[in-house]
Amino acid sequence: MMQLFISVLLFAGLAWLISWGMIGILFYPKKPILGWQAPLIGWAKNINLSHWMSEEKLDAQLDKVMPVIDEKLDDFFRNRLTEKLPMISMFIGDKTIQQLKSVFMEELRQMFPSLMHSFASNMQKDLLQQLEYQSLEKLKIAAFKATAPIRRLAIIIGIVWGIFAYWILNLF
Repeated sequence: MMQLFISVLLFAGLAWLISWGMIGILFYPKKPILGWQAPLIGWAKNINLSHWMSEEKLDAQLDKVMPVIDEKLDDFFRNRLTEKLPMISMFIGDKTIQQLKSVFMEELRQMFPSLMHSFASNMQKDLLQQLEYQSLEKLKIAAFKATAPIRRLAIIIGIVWGIFAYWILNLF
């Protein structure tokens, strides 16, 4: 009787492992792309956000934020810098603050296009990673639900084969 239990358990376990292996091969590939996801991922790969940013558009956007940047720099030079470095407040006056702000603003104008292009490139990479990750998660959930009957059937077939194997071995 113990042999029957062991053979049934072994065959059922083996059938279950084989079914999970087949499910893994079919539904959990390394780079899953389902029919509805392929156009979306292809579209995201073809987007080049940095091409949408012409020099004129970037200059217009920078002009919109320059007053805010000017205000923040003014606050920095007048308040925060003197809080952090009290000695510097003795050497810095309104004229020096205005000169420093103009130098910083000019430097920002030169850096802004490359910063935005870098930002756009990173955003595109993040978008692709998110699409692939979400695709994989949805695929795993769908595969788990869809294969539940197959896994149950595999266990039942394993039990039947275990009983059959026990019967064959005891017959001879």
